[in-house]
Amino acid sequence: MHHAAISRRKADKGHMSRYTREKKPSQSNDADEKKSPQYNPLVSLITPVRNGIKYLETSIQSVLNQAYPYIEHIFVDGGSTDGTLEMLASYQAKYPDRIRFISGTDKGVGDAVNKGFRIARGDIFCWLDSDDVHEPDAIQTVVEFFRTNPDAYFVFGGCNMINEKGEVIAEFITKDFDLREALNYWHYLVLPATFYKREVIDRVGFFNDLGNDLDFFIRVHKRFKMYRIEKVLSNWRLHGEGISLSRGAREDKIRRERVRQDFFLCIRHGGSIFSPRARRYHPILVTSVVEGLRPILGWAYPFINKVLERFY
Repeated sequence: MHHAAISRRKADKGHMSRYTREKKPSQSNDADEKKSPQYNPLVSLITPVRNGIKYLETSIQSVLNQAYPYIEHIFVDGGSTDGTLEMLASYQAKYPDRIRFISGTDKGVGDAVNKGFRIARGDIFCWLDSDDVHEPDAIQTVVEFFRTNPDAYFVFGGCNMINEKGEVIAEFITKDFDLREALNYWHYLVLPATFYKREVIDRVGFFNDLGNDLDFFIRVHKRFKMYRIEKVLSNWRLHGEGISLSRGAREDKIRRERVRQDFFLCIRHGGSIFSPRARRYHPILVTSVVEGLRPILGWAYPFINKVLERFY
């Protein structure tokens, strides 16, 4: 997934290290109800998964072990063949009121998450990937925030980066959302540490098929105040099989499309075509032009294409 800037402690230096550091008004009756200790909303966690057996159980357990009890965990499977479906079926049998799953094809991870939203029964939502985990008191912290801030609809907190072994190797930098900074540089929110009420989805719509979080956050920013909690809520896992590091053809295609979408979001909402975020698309744009000139370039095409590949 795509995430806020991060800070490394023990991780190797790389392109992600730039973003890291060490480690509408409701009715009065509704507001009073939500502010009371009796306000115990159902929280729906949506987890897209495809052949995620390696870290799946750890993610499931992090939700089952939450201090707050009113949670449903919905898994949207994309056609797993590695034992994921069998594990989900086993957990659903043990916890039928807390775990549900569906399986089928989708148009992308965002489309999968949206399918989860459509069948969710909760009042508060969160997208949690199958290799990520929540802190034990994360949901309790979020619910208590919404209890004491009944007019709030969107909140995010801190997030650690963990490795394959679950060891904390960095902490994401989190900041209040600033549109200009988000368009030109980065947005400092991490999806597994971001929670929002059903009304947010009702008013701004779902994620796009790719699951572009920048696009979603911009739409939220235009309609809702985005609150921040000074507490780590979740852990995002960095590993070789994830989108961030995998060099497979599918992952490369997703990364390129994400960069393309970010470029046009930047331009559409007033960002600079020469900003760091927009410049990530420049090599891909040039590559497209070079591809069109392939018949003219002849023998020079492979060399030029190889040079351009080093920029993304």
